[in-house]
Amino acid sequence: MKRNLKLILLAWSLQHLCFQGSAQDFQFSQFYAAPLYLNPALTGISQETRMGSVYRRQWPGLDYQFTAGTAFIDHYSFDYKSGMGLSVSSFSEEFLKLNTTDISGYYAYNLQLSDRVNFQVGTQISYIQKRGTLENLLFGDQIDVFNQALFPSSADGVGGLEPFSYFSVGLGGVLTWDKLWVGVSGHHLNRPSSTFFVRDGQSQHWPKYSLQLGYTIPLKVPEFWEEGSGKFVHLLANYKRQGPFQFLDAGVQVLLNQLVVGGGFRSLPIQSDLPKRESMIGLVGLNLSSGLSVGYSFDYPISDVGAQTLGSHELSLRYQFFYGTPKSRGQRSRVLPCFSYLR
Repeated sequence: MKRNLKLILLAWSLQHLCFQGSAQDFQFSQFYAAPLYLNPALTGISQETRMGSVYRRQWPGLDYQFTAGTAFIDHYSFDYKSGMGLSVSSFSEEFLKLNTTDISGYYAYNLQLSDRVNFQVGTQISYIQKRGTLENLLFGDQIDVFNQALFPSSADGVGGLEPFSYFSVGLGGVLTWDKLWVGVSGHHLNRPSSTFFVRDGQSQHWPKYSLQLGYTIPLKVPEFWEEGSGKFVHLLANYKRQGPFQFLDAGVQVLLNQLVVGGGFRSLPIQSDLPKRESMIGLVGLNLSSGLSVGYSFDYPISDVGAQTLGSHELSLRYQFFYGTPKSRGQRSRVLPCFSYLR
């Protein structure tokens, strides 16, 4: 079983190395904790100043792991009805030492359609750099079957992996009510070339399209429960399509004053003929009245990849506050209610 898992790891790495047609963007289980990465229209959506980060360690049971992290900051200007933001993300795979660094700038504009309805549209421009190495690859001419030995080098002229970079463009929109929000986003809309070896029309990055949905339900609890920041149930969903791949992430969170617990499913396949990589997710966190939020989630694989991967761990940290004079920059009551759980 361990050897099969290593083969899966090697196949995944080679797909991202040579064949963009089989590669996908990295995804976080706590997708709501990385709002700018999810949808550029979410920039400044809380109408406060936010900063946060998400770190993911995937498949620690393998000899070589996948790690990902993103950090962001955004701010909403009431004067210009605009949100502005910046994020830095890094995605790494240890086997081929593949590393992708993404630096993105964001801008969003808010249209208040009525007292209860807002529509926000946003754009994203990213500078992306990729690096990698071939030192862990083993080629056929390095294997001496008769002497049961390995040669240190190969005659295959694969060449090295020179770092390369490209720009990517994304767009998004979010429609919000008191308790409901619906968002749609598109990434890599300019279809940049994104592979190490091939530089033609076949190596263009697949655009990624996503549809997001969130709904907040006030929760009734016994009267003896102490007063706090709120009691809500949050329903979350994120549908993603990139190339032939379609997946759905869905979950529920329960906020009891400052305690957050939840669960859900990650990467539920829409097509039955594709390899299944779905996982169950468990979540626990704190949502403090000071604006600080901490969350930890664990993914348990229920697909063919197997439990020997030891799942995935994800940690999120966010801090949210008002910048400027409250009287001239808005009060906490102006924060969109359907995004209260993002604090």
